[in-house]
Amino acid sequence: MKRLIGVLATGGLLLAALPAAAQSTIRPGDTVRGSLSPSDPSLDDGSHYDCFDLQARAGERISVTLRSNDFDAYLSILAGGGCTSAVAAETDDDSAGGADSRVFMTLGPGRYTIRANSLGQGETGDYTLAVAAVRTPDPVYLGRVSTRRFGELTSDDAVAGNESFYDCYAFDVRAGQTVGIGLTSEDFDAYLSLTQGGTCDSEIRSDDDGLGEGTDAYIEHVFERGGRYSIRANSFYSGETGRYGLELEIR
Repeated sequence: MKRLIGVLATGGLLLAALPAAAQSTIRPGDTVRGSLSPSDPSLDDGSHYDCFDLQARAGERISVTLRSNDFDAYLSILAGGGCTSAVAAETDDDSAGGADSRVFMTLGPGRYTIRANSLGQGETGDYTLAVAAVRTPDPVYLGRVSTRRFGELTSDDAVAGNESFYDCYAFDVRAGQTVGIGLTSEDFDAYLSLTQGGTCDSEIRSDDDGLGEGTDAYIEHVFERGGRYSIRANSFYSGETGRYGLELEIR
């Protein structure tokens, strides 16, 4: 790492530039301004990178964003110490728009590192790396029976990887049951996800416009295994808010 320009703390205070070794740790709420140079370490594909120790709690949900006007950003979150020997838990190229990268993930136990990388061989230049804590949604439990609910997406709701808002609903099924889920809205383009477990994290199925004409969503799924599952009532585009209707049919 040749140089780091500074760290912006959560309160927006610009700190003086410190030696690289003193700035190799990053925490939720920090934004680091750095630079890739020809003297930085490189991977087998010839791309340069900087490495950061991530200081965060197990179970914490975070977003990590890498932006650059000088190179195509490539981001890796690695489980373990070191940016070459550790195993990549999450990677991303362009999810933050343009050539910028963003990862959303819930941390497991153990150590994590972040690799701020360029996609192409030999690319260099300035970048910003930001880590933020993401609010974990509180699921609404729907039970084991068919039901209809009305809700509203607001700017206070949980945020998905594409910066769209969503509400989370949990329900239980038995093996062999079929579930139909419909999401309708006159205020936004509805996007629906069926996820494993009760926290809207591990997606099984998704749909955008499956409920006939228009922008309403529908999923039908037969469950091979019983247990708890969850529904993400979501908008297709980032920043959309408004009222919606959610129908769950279990048969």
